Amino acid sequence: MDLKGLLADQMGLFTPYDIAGALIGVSLAALLGLMLGRAVPHQGATPKMLAVWSGLSALAVGLVRASVPLSIAFVGVALLLRREGQGTSERHFLLNLAAVLIGVGCGSSAGLITAVCFVPVALLLRWALVSKST
Repeated sequence: MDLKGLLADQMGLFTPYDIAGALIGVSLAALLGLMLGRAVPHQGATPKMLAVWSGLSALAVGLVRASVPLSIAFVGVALLLRREGQGTSERHFLLNLAAVLIGVGCGSSAGLITAVCFVPVALLLRWALVSKST
């Protein structure tokens, strides 16, 4: 197998043209989540948390689109994660959810797309959670 074939295998159901779309989708979702949190303040949800949830949701939906088996697998893993996360903090749960998304993406042969989207998701998590850890 050559390098081009190896990279093609890690694209999953995506094409090279989908890379920019995935980045725009995750970034736009995070921005809109942040704007929602600032426009409609709510006592339980900070704008940063809404941005994180929007970005992670966009990544999850982007990874499972057009794949019923992958979406069922993701729901199963998310349910297991939710059960484990009942007694933990929101910070811990979000980090676990991000780790699960990375695992689902790489496990579904979309490792390249996951790696590209990892950068904005990691920056988003760091921005939102760094102040909560201190």
